[in-house]
Parts: sequence; C-alpha cells; structure tokens
Amino acid sequence: MKMFINIFLFLLFTHSILLQLTSVRAEEANDLTASKENSSSGDKVAIIPLSGMIDGGIYNSLKRRVEIANENGSNLIIFEIDTFGGQLESAFEISEHISNIKNTKTVAFIPTKAISAGSLIAISCNEIYMSPQAELGDCEPIVPSSEGGYKTVGEKIQTVLRTKFRKFAEKNGYPVLLAEAMVTKEIEVYRVVTEEKPEGFYVSGRELKEMNEEKTEKFKSKKLIIEEGKLLTMHAKEAYEYQFAKEIVEDRNSLLKLLNIEDVTPNILETNWSEEMVRFLGRISPILLGIGLAALWMEFKSPGLGLPGIIAVLCLVTVFLSKHLVGLAEAPEIIIFFIGIVLIAVEILFIPGFGIAGIPGIILILIGAILSFQDFTIPRTPYDVDMFITNIFAVMCSLIGSVIAIFLLFKFLPGIPLFNRLVLTSSETSLSGFVIPPQPAVKSSVVGTKGKALTILHPTGKIEVDNNTLDVVTDGEYIEKGKIVEIIEISGNRIVVKAL
Repeated sequence: MKMFINIFLFLLFTHSILLQLTSVRAEEANDLTASKENSSSGDKVAIIPLSGMIDGGIYNSLKRRVEIANENGSNLIIFEIDTFGGQLESAFEISEHISNIKNTKTVAFIPTKAISAGSLIAISCNEIYMSPQAELGDCEPIVPSSEGGYKTVGEKIQTVLRTKFRKFAEKNGYPVLLAEAMVTKEIEVYRVVTEEKPEGFYVSGRELKEMNEEKTEKFKSKKLIIEEGKLLTMHAKEAYEYQFAKEIVEDRNSLLKLLNIEDVTPNILETNWSEEMVRFLGRISPILLGIGLAALWMEFKSPGLGLPGIIAVLCLVTVFLSKHLVGLAEAPEIIIFFIGIVLIAVEILFIPGFGIAGIPGIILILIGAILSFQDFTIPRTPYDVDMFITNIFAVMCSLIGSVIAIFLLFKFLPGIPLFNRLVLTSSETSLSGFVIPPQPAVKSSVVGTKGKALTILHPTGKIEVDNNTLDVVTDGEYIEKGKIVEIIEISGNRIVVKAL
C-alpha cells in the first residue's frame, strides 16, 4: 500500500512539473512574439542551432523554434548543424519539417560536421554554407545488433533513405547522384567535362560502361569522385567543388556578411533547459528502467522499507515522463506497464509460488516498456521492424541489467552498514542491533522436523513444532498461514524452513 501511495504522490509532483514546463515554453513564445512587434520592418533572421545526437527530443525542440521564427516574421532561418547523426526516424521528421517551411529561405551552416543524419538535414535546406574545416556526408543507416555492436539496416530502409536524399537534392539543386552516394556504397561516381558542359556533370560507373565510344570520345576529362564500396564524405572544398556548399565562410558573422544581413540582429533560438533535460533523460531511459525494476523487486520482497519503492517510482515515472514529452509514451502503454507491476505485486505478496500472475505481469511490463520507446504499435514498414527489434533489445538489456543488479544487491548489500537492513543476512547478533525474542532452545538434530505456520512467512514469522512456538525465516519463499513446513537449517538462533 505504501508503494502505491508513493506512486500517487509522485504523479502529483510530476504533474506540477509538466505545468511549469508548459508555462516556461509559453513565456518564451510570448517574449519572442513581443520582440516581433517591436522589431523593424526589414530582414528578420532566425538562427536555430542543431547539435549533438539527433533524436525525438531535438525534433520537438526544432518544431517549437521554427514556429517561434515564423511567428516572429523571419524571412530567413539559418540551421547551424553540428552533429555526427542519430536516430533515422527523427532525421526524417526534422528534414521533412524543414523542407515544408513555406515563404522562408532556409540555410544550413556547418561549422564542423554534418555527418550521417546531419547530412540529410543539411540538404533539406535551400542552401548550404560550410566553414573551412567542416565535413558533410557518410549517411550509412545502422542499428544496434543483437550480437553486440551495430549492423547496417536492410535494403528496403536504405531505399527509403536514398529516396529522401534524392528528393531533397532535386528540390534544392544539389547533385542527385552524389547525394545518393552519401547513403549507398554500391554507387561509383565520375565527374565528366565536355565541350557542351564545361562545368561538368556526374555519371555513375554503370552509366559510363553503357555509353558508346562516340560519347566517351567527347570527354575532355573524367575524374573518379567516389569508388564503389565507400560512402561519400566531403570536406568543405570538395563540397564547394561538387556544388553542395554555395560558399565557404569562416564563421557565423562571415556568413551574415556574405548574405548582406550583417546589420540585422539575428534571433538565436537555442534549446531551453527543459528540452535538454528531456533529451538527457531519454538517452538514459534504458538504464533508469533497469534500476527501477530492480528497486521495485526489492520493495516487494521487503515491503515497508520505503527507500527501494521511492527509487522505483522516481526511475519509472521519469522514464515514462521523458518518453511522453517527446511524443512516444501515451496512456495505453503506461496503463499496460502499470497493470504488469500490479500483477507482479500480487504474485509476490499474496499468491504462493510463481506463474499465475507473475508471468502475465512480466509480459505486460515488457510490452508496455517496448511500446513506450516507439510511436507505433504494430510495425508496418521495414524501418518500423528494425526499430521494434532495437527497442526489444534495449528493454531486454534493461531487464537483464535489473536481474544482475538484484543479484549483486542481495549479495553485497548486507555488508554495507547503512543498507544491511534491506536484505536478510546469514547471521545476526545483538552487537549489530538485532534482537531475537526468547524462544525454546533448538538443537541441530531437529532439522527435518515438520511444523505448522502460525503466521504468514514472508519471509519471517512463527511456526508451531511439538507445542513450541518458534520464530523462523524462509529462504525468500512466501508461505501462507496454516501451511505445513519443514526445518531445513539451524544456524545459532536462526531457523530456516521451507513449505511442504
């Protein structure tokens, strides 16, 4: 009961936090809208930094900041991209959102790197500018492997990603073939210069082989850009040469000067503290899930202690709250997860043995956790299937981690003075503050003697043996009142029994 009271109180607490977060965001939007009213009628520029891991949190943050830029009347939005990549689904959402911005010029500025998912976001912008040391490209879609490490996704997902690159390249005037070479290793690309096209054009190795001799004789030069088996990654000079980067600039101020807006004070729209916190919590959610499940188990095994229950509530609520704020965990999967916890509690506290409620409880916990990590219920696309497998892997790692944590806690926690009351020890003495009520002397010869449980044994209680009442303990087993038990071990005043 105490556990559920803690859950209720914490839910009230998190509700107040959500209200505060909403209030903060509303205030930010109002402040920026007010600045719109006070600004001059000239060019209005918004700068939106995109850095770190590309994930659902940064997508929601970007939507908020683009909306503010639009409300502020910005006619130019500069996306300052600095990332090694991240989640493919989030990259799809971000790039589509940028591509669909109406009546506003979009510019990608790359100070250091726009790799993997970052390259897709960059070419979704109307123009790209890069600093001299910046890099662009190498978008190989990978997912965690069940065997450890990472693996390349299947051809179907690569086809979807290749289509995205082609779509944005065609829309914004970037070389389509080179855009595809960022994501496809099977493409070999050459740059060919002819008299008719002195600026040059790009052909694949396959196209080159199919050309007749008459066409190839007109080539003034032929240069291999990317060989088969490699993904295209361009330094700034290469990106400029290959017509991706419009210009190379030293920094943000140089870019504003080049765009003839150096006299305009840009509106720099950073992520706020709440968005950064949600992103961080989302990244560590598998760890928090494992800790929460381990703490929950300890609370159920030692009811009334309080501390494990509080830790469990903090971790599990944080997991679902962070997923909810990025648009993943909704009411159904939260309810499924909570029902699973209730069934586990019923199994441990009220039903002897294991299986009647425990197995369905574990299944529901796994289902609820997996669904909270994704925005779909049934996988319908190849990407959904890979994401589903990845989420199963993450949740199973959390479950395995919680089992390992439980084992280590029960093994080493008794040796820590502050926490040794959380689990049963093999022996307790009055020196450690433990006092056993007086009971009849028991000899080791009574091992194997049968008795009757006078109270519930969970794991301690009283039994009756030969008209004597004894204080006993089980080895973790739940035994109902009235059950027949057998003494299996005697160590000093500690009597261990099991159910028959």
